[in-house]
Amino acid sequence: MVPGDRDADSGAEKLNVGDELQSDAEMAHSGDDDDYFVGDIDAGNDEPEAKKQKLLSEKDVERAQKTERKSGVVYMSRVPPYMKPIQVRHMLEKYAQIGRIYLIEEDENRRKRRVKSGGNRRRQFEEGWIEFKNKKYAKAVAGMLNNTKMGGKRHGFYHDDLWNLKYLPKFKWRHLVEQLASEKAAKEQRLQTEISQSRRELDAYMKNVERAKKMSGMQAKRQAKIDSGKEVKEMEARTRNVWQRDV
Repeated sequence: MVPGDRDADSGAEKLNVGDELQSDAEMAHSGDDDDYFVGDIDAGNDEPEAKKQKLLSEKDVERAQKTERKSGVVYMSRVPPYMKPIQVRHMLEKYAQIGRIYLIEEDENRRKRRVKSGGNRRRQFEEGWIEFKNKKYAKAVAGMLNNTKMGGKRHGFYHDDLWNLKYLPKFKWRHLVEQLASEKAAKEQRLQTEISQSRRELDAYMKNVERAKKMSGMQAKRQAKIDSGKEVKEMEARTRNVWQRDV
């Protein structure tokens, strides 16, 4: 199971965010479109690539723990077709300050089938998680926007798509990292087990093939001897005459 409830609450009560949300929106930062990438879950897949890490002091650790306690995570159960993490950030950061965003890509085999059938080659995402700097605003935004139109420009590509958001209480970004790491390890373990099983089956098959080749060769030699009459001569040569003494 991927962490968080995958079915966003369709009947969530809309909350009045008020002036506090607007003031927090003024503090929201916007990222550089050229610096976003898909990859590390720790950094999210819309954050600039991290520089070389340095040792953290006790103050840095305390500051990070305090930031984590204040943060909140919202689960996005459906990502509109071809929407990227940077677009999710731009649409949500006007409500509150956004931290990391991580979207799960669609299955590669499904994408190949779509492209093969003439569909769009662009990458799609299926679901994702959004970290808000303040959990109070995260809960408010999720309740306010869930099952509402995304809006934007009137003829925009995502104007009529609906938000599918749910706030995950007591859920932090590290929980997501741990869960996805656990799922990845389990998947790799299953893959190794399947590879080992396939290798054993292949070895058994090759042994049977070799045994069949040997049997086929022996039968071919025997048949050749029979056809040439050599087998009959050998049988005659091995025949022994047995004399019984008269009593």
